Amino acid sequence: MRATEVTINNKDNSYNQHMHVLVCVEPTYFKNTENYVNQKQWIQFWKKAMKLDYDPNVKVQMIRPKNKYKSDIQSAIDETAKYPVKDTDFMTDDEEKNLKRLSDLEEGLHRKRLISYGGLLKEIHKKLNLDDTEEGDLIHTDDDEKADEDGFSIIAMWNWERKNYFIKE
Repeated sequence: MRATEVTINNKDNSYNQHMHVLVCVEPTYFKNTENYVNQKQWIQFWKKAMKLDYDPNVKVQMIRPKNKYKSDIQSAIDETAKYPVKDTDFMTDDEEKNLKRLSDLEEGLHRKRLISYGGLLKEIHKKLNLDDTEEGDLIHTDDDEKADEDGFSIIAMWNWERKNYFIKE
């Protein structure tokens, strides 16, 4: 899962577009020195992929719940998928500055996919029949009819033989 976030530096009015990425890996990934990609390697991969002349800021960490009542994965998804732009970061008491910032955002983010799913999370997204983040109906968020109050869950389990996650039926 990838989510794009934009923040602003209020000192120089520059924008910082960055990504939050959630990658499902083997439970032993952070302990396996053979396949583990360290911080320096991630920086070099991103530098090469983006054709940069500087070392980008890359932070890789194992997910940990911020809320003791949520699972690790739920906390990670919540953090990754949160708002792409925080209005409190962009809005000021200066209406002219606000209009300029909104215009910049509209131009910079036009036709950009801010949230995308891949692999296992794409399958789960599809099974849950969630609206597409770009084309979904954002006006009618609840049905006229009473929604079914019985929920269901999808469980993904690690298969050691296949060395991959699978969705438990």
